[in-house]
This record gives sequence, C-alpha cells and structure tokens, in this order.
Amino acid sequence: MNSFYKHIANKSFLILLLVLALLSIFLYHSTISLFPAFVHSWTQSERYALSLGFLNNGFDLFHPCTYNLQTIEGITRVDLPINEYIVAIIMKISGSTTPAIFRIYTLTISIIGCLFLYLLSLKINRSEIRSWTIVLIAFLSPVYTYYQAGCLPSVPAISFIFIGYYYYYSYLETGKRKLLYIALFFILLAALIRIPFLIYLVALLAHMMWTFFKSRKIVLYELLCISICFILFFSYYRYNVHLGRIYGNMFLDELLPARNMEELKDIIKQIKNFWLFQYQNIAYYLLLALGSIFTIIHFIRKKEINSQHRHFLFHSLILSCGALLYFLAMMRQFFDHDYYFLDSLFVPSVFLLIGASSFIPLETLRSKITWIAIAGIALFFSFKSNQTNQQERYQTNEWDRVEISRQNFIGSESYLDSLGIDKEAKILVIDAYSTNIPLILMNRKGYTVYQTNRDDAFLPLIKYKWDYVVIQDQFLISDVLHYYPIVQQMIERIDGNGKISIYKKSKDYTLKSLEEFLNIQKKNALYCNKFSFDEPIQPDGIIAEQIAQTNDVFRTAPSAAFLNKDMEYGNIANIKGESFENKQVKAFLQFYLKHPEALRSIQMVSAVTHNDSMINYQSVDLGKFSKTNGQWNKVELLFVPPKLKEGDKWTLYIWNKEREVIYYDDLEVTIYE
Repeated sequence: MNSFYKHIANKSFLILLLVLALLSIFLYHSTISLFPAFVHSWTQSERYALSLGFLNNGFDLFHPCTYNLQTIEGITRVDLPINEYIVAIIMKISGSTTPAIFRIYTLTISIIGCLFLYLLSLKINRSEIRSWTIVLIAFLSPVYTYYQAGCLPSVPAISFIFIGYYYYYSYLETGKRKLLYIALFFILLAALIRIPFLIYLVALLAHMMWTFFKSRKIVLYELLCISICFILFFSYYRYNVHLGRIYGNMFLDELLPARNMEELKDIIKQIKNFWLFQYQNIAYYLLLALGSIFTIIHFIRKKEINSQHRHFLFHSLILSCGALLYFLAMMRQFFDHDYYFLDSLFVPSVFLLIGASSFIPLETLRSKITWIAIAGIALFFSFKSNQTNQQERYQTNEWDRVEISRQNFIGSESYLDSLGIDKEAKILVIDAYSTNIPLILMNRKGYTVYQTNRDDAFLPLIKYKWDYVVIQDQFLISDVLHYYPIVQQMIERIDGNGKISIYKKSKDYTLKSLEEFLNIQKKNALYCNKFSFDEPIQPDGIIAEQIAQTNDVFRTAPSAAFLNKDMEYGNIANIKGESFENKQVKAFLQFYLKHPEALRSIQMVSAVTHNDSMINYQSVDLGKFSKTNGQWNKVELLFVPPKLKEGDKWTLYIWNKEREVIYYDDLEVTIYE
C-alpha cells in the first residue's frame, strides 16, 4: 500500500489527473446534463430508471425495479445494480434526480479507473511516457469516450478491472495477502455488475491452475479466495434467476451466436467496415503495430524478459481467448450494440498494448523524443477524430424515433398533472420506441408497446389493467391505426398538448370516423380545403402554386395530380410560419392514390425550415397505405410540426425518391389546433 501512496503523490500522477479532468470538461461540458438519449438511449434509460426505482422502493437493493409494469410491480432481474443504487443515494442526498448525477458518477469512476490503468502500466513497462500514452489512448477510444459519461455499467466494470489488476500485480510483487483480497474484491464486483466480466475471474483461475501445474505446488489460500469469489458470483446469479422467474426480466439473458458461417462472415465484415475506428483510435492501431514489430524482434533475438512482464503477457493472451469466445457467443449483438466491445475486447486490447509497447526501446533521449512525437501526433489526430465522432453520436436524425419520442414526452409530467391524472395512474404508451423513456418523463408507471409494426398493440389493450392510453400524435395514424384500426373503437380522446394525446377506455365500441376520433371539427379548423385537380390550382397562401395535373388518369373526372420518372418532388403545401405563429397546429391530409406498379420508395414529407436550416422532418412511407396496384387507395395522414414562428417555412410534399409513376386525386387539407 505504501507503493500506492507513493505513486499518487507523484507529480506525474497528479498532472495526469488534471489532464483527464480538463479533457472531461472539454468533451462533456455540453452533454453531461442530457437525458439518456441518442445512441443506445433505450439501454441507458433503463439504467437511469433503475436508480429512480430505488428512490421509489425504499432503496431495496434486491428488488430493483423500473417504471415498466410488464414485469410484476416493475421488479426485474438484472446484474447487481450497485452503481444505480449508489446514484440513487446521491440523488436522495442532493434532492435532485437529474441525469447529470448518473453521468458524473460514471465519469468519476472512469477517471479513477484510468489512473489505476496508469499505475498498472507503470508497474509492467516501467515507463512514465508509455503509461501516459496508454491511458490517453484508452480514454480517447471513441466508444469508451461516449459511454464513460453515460449510464451503462460497462464503464464502471472496466474501471474495477483496472483497479483489481493493479492490486493483483502488486500482490504478485510483494506477496501481501491483503492486496490479493482487494484485487479479487474489485474483479468480483466487475463480474457482478456486468456478467461478461466473469471472464476475468475465469482467466485468473486458469492462470493460477497453470502456475500450480508448472510449479507442482498448490497455494491453498489463493485457491480458497478465488473459490469464494465464484461461490459469491453464482449465489447472486441463482438469486437473480429466481428473481426473474417470480417477477420477470426486462434485460437480455440469452446467447446470440451467429446462426451459420455466412452470417458470421457478414457480421465480421460489418464490424470491420463500421466499427473498426469506433472501437479504438488511430493512435492505438499505430502503436500496437509498432509494439508488435519490436515484440517480434525481441523474441527473434531471444532476449530475456522479467517474470512479471512474462506473466502479464501470458495472462493477456488468456483474457483475449476468453473475450473472443464471448464475442462468438454474442456475435449478433455486436454490430448494433457497440458497447458489447467494452464488455469483452476493450480491456484485453488495452492489456495487449501495454505488453507490446513495453518492447519498444526508450533508453535513449532520441528514442523518447521520437516516441513523444509519434504518440503526440497520433493522439492529436485521434482526439480530433473523436470530437467528430462524439458530435455525430449526439446528432438527432429524422429516423431516430427513440429521440423523437423523447422530445414529444418532454414536459408530459406537468401536462398530466394539469389534467388531474393521479401519479399512481397506470399508463399504456402505444408506439413508445423504448421500455422506459416515456414513463420516466411522465413520472408514472405503466406499460409500453415498443413498435406497432412488430408488436401486437391490440393485446396490451385487453391484457393489462391500465387507466389511460397515451399515443404520440405524430405516429397515431401512420403507425398505430394503420396496423391496428380496432384501437380507434376501443379508446376515446380526452385531451392533447399537440405532441401527445391522452385517451380513456371507450364507453362503447361504436365505429367512429377518423375525424371523429381525432376530434376534428372542420368548421372550427384554421384551414380546410379540398382539391379535385379538375382545374388549375388557385394559390391561397397554403396550397402549393404548381401541382402537375393530367387528364389521362383520374378518380373524379376530368383530371388528377401526378408524379412521373422526371419528377422527384411534388409539393402539396408551402406554409409561412407567420400564418400560424406560436400555434401548435396539425395537418390532416386525405387523398386517393393510384400507381400502376408496386411502390418502392415514395414518402409524404413534412419539413420545417428556418433560413434554409432544417428544424423538423417527418416522413411516412406511402407504400404501406397503398398496396393495391392499379386501383385508387385512400390515404389519411397526420403531421405535427413544432410551434411555428416568423421566418419558418413548413412544407408538405411527396418525395418520389425512385422516380416512380403515381397519381393522386381528391386531396383534402385540414390544419387545426
């Protein structure tokens, strides 16, 4: 332990701490307080929900729960949620539930882990320069950088591994048993909070057994200590399984290997093309290649290496084999879930860099200057690349329905309160695009239908005991009623705030028109007009001035509007923000569509721009409404833009992306609040 205190009093250690703190401020000053959103917000929000659950369940660590009642009382099987529990305690003390607390907690644990990585590297390669470089490379790994200020347990688990291995190699140096106990405590903790980190306990056991075999001597207390770790791990695991059987499970608990060799090759190809420079940065690959060359040269010359370094290299090889097996067992998750790299290959990749870089000679001043120059340039470009990567990860895309949904539910708690809806009311959110985000933002427990195009939205309506149904206006027609029109008969609208609407159980199941269901009263609409395209369009400040018309095909004589292979866009309406300034308006479109061939990619688009900069973009694939070739199909759509202001331009248009031939007729445009 004296060695540890000596290291942390070292100026280099303190300067590194300062550098990591400054980098953190620079990287996260604009994102540290964000709600779990953007890349893998679904998973991160579930962890955030666990912390909020502890605040609501009296801090019962062994009955973790979220807001989603698809498990009994929201209680769920999950790896030991000790991080979420600590975050909940901090929230309780501070009196705040802001996501910033969770993010700052994870970032703090990450920085502590990086400092122990520095100490571990220093112990193995005996070089301040190498150790600094390795820590900065790990810290700036794009995938690690993104999640180290997030809500996933992977980053704390990695930090616990770095702490554990520092103490483990300190134990190998000194033989002090207390250091072994500390090491195993942190490595066990990593495995408990994230099951894949069991790899490290297995690797330690395998290495111990190999050592016992070679020396023909069993060290009983080592074997006893690691055996206790396995007993504790599997005891909690069995309890966790028991918890899942009684209450249910909101988290993945199955293996997902490639189904066949072709799928395996395809996944590896996708990972290579998309994730190679997301997993690690330019500096990592450059220095690993350089270190590998010198490692080969070293062994060709048959030079000796010290026992600790040899032990570390062999152990890193065991870890890499274990991580590779986990990669194969969970391969189908790796392409879409980049954090699985953190759970498996990240630490072995860092350890291999520590081992390989140790062979790069740094005895002379020239070699040190060369190292600093190469590493410095590589780290600079890695940092710049990382900045770009982080910006991309925090961008909102029009197709990201998880983020769209989050935006729609912002302020929903106070809105429900204003309607007098009780905090204990159970809410069913249809087309929620996540398990917890809408429920967290409403601060009410309930149920979610993730996506109506893959889930049965009708079943939850009759299966669960809900008090209210909430549906996002933007997806009501295109994604709820389109797949399950019976929903229209089962519920009736109470109120809405322009983004979401609240429904209750219908008193009777009478068939309603869509206008009745939406409570559209055309006499009170802000704008309502019908166009049969029988004569040239007369501009009225809303409808587009030019719409191509034809007399060859029509629903009602003598003409209809059309798009053909020479027309990529067909404007329907061009609306100035001043027309409906500061009003939460909606556009209800009804028209008939005909196409001689099956549609490939035609979309109806609602776009709001301000000074040519996109503010809001919504699109609906018309193909799913009009599947009958050669016949007129009725299409009904609802678009909900943000509140318009002066200088905004709201455009409704058809995007004929594949230059197909379509006809549309009897268009009715209704704009209402």
